[in-house]
Amino acid sequence: MSDCDAPRFSQRENNMAAGLCEGWECSEDEGRRLKRREKNRVAAQKSRKRQTQRADLLHQACELLEQRNRKLRREVDSLSEEQRLLTEALSTHEPLCPIMHCSFTSSASSGPQSDSMAARCV
Repeated sequence: MSDCDAPRFSQRENNMAAGLCEGWECSEDEGRRLKRREKNRVAAQKSRKRQTQRADLLHQACELLEQRNRKLRREVDSLSEEQRLLTEALSTHEPLCPIMHCSFTSSASSGPQSDSMAARCV
């Protein structure tokens, strides 16, 4: 097996294999690596927690908006029904209204004269 065919190892692994690694050097590197992994694990955990909290807030906001939307739709339905009833009442009242059948001598007149004419037509 030539040097090119040999598997590649890290410097630490090569040192350990060659017996060059003193106990305190390798344990120091290992300690830093473990500390970094623990710090990364904690950071990832915090990130996942923040993401979950953000998703919960969005879900609550969505629920509130859906409730408001339902309430507004009910209000629109109610107002549409009221409009229909008022339109129906107006169409029933129009043929019977004496003011609608009164003819004015001058449609351009305004002010107190037109009010008195309307009073005479009633």
